Amino acid sequence: MQDNRIVLEERHNVTYEDNEKFQNQDSPIRYSYCHEEVLNYYGGLCWEIFNVSMSELGKDNWCNMEMVIRNYNMLTECIENVCFELGCFYPNHVMEELFVRIHQLYFSSCNNEEDLPDAPAGVMLISTLLPILLIPFIVYIVVWKSSLRD
Repeated sequence: MQDNRIVLEERHNVTYEDNEKFQNQDSPIRYSYCHEEVLNYYGGLCWEIFNVSMSELGKDNWCNMEMVIRNYNMLTECIENVCFELGCFYPNHVMEELFVRIHQLYFSSCNNEEDLPDAPAGVMLISTLLPILLIPFIVYIVVWKSSLRD
């Protein structure tokens, strides 16, 4: 697995903490005109691979991040490799559109369990007005205490 990561890192358009070669001005990677039609085609192949793996996973598991993360990571690596091989920057608008379509198809119905309902209006009013009303009172006490010292 480690050997695979080394090979992928060499070809990848990704910068890890321990590899800061991206700052080297004499980098052999040169980006040129990106052929969007070719990028769309190969991005579509990555999409198909992701689509198959998500179909195997089953619709009930699409919102379970622990089960989806491997497929999503493989999709991202595939797209990054395609962009690298074609000499295109990553991220770019073509791949952004692909990710938007993927998120609309697979993850639009997922709810974030951490979403909390809005607080009642009374609680919001009190938590907003209380500090505002306390400020003049605190200022008065500070002025009053400072006048007693004189």
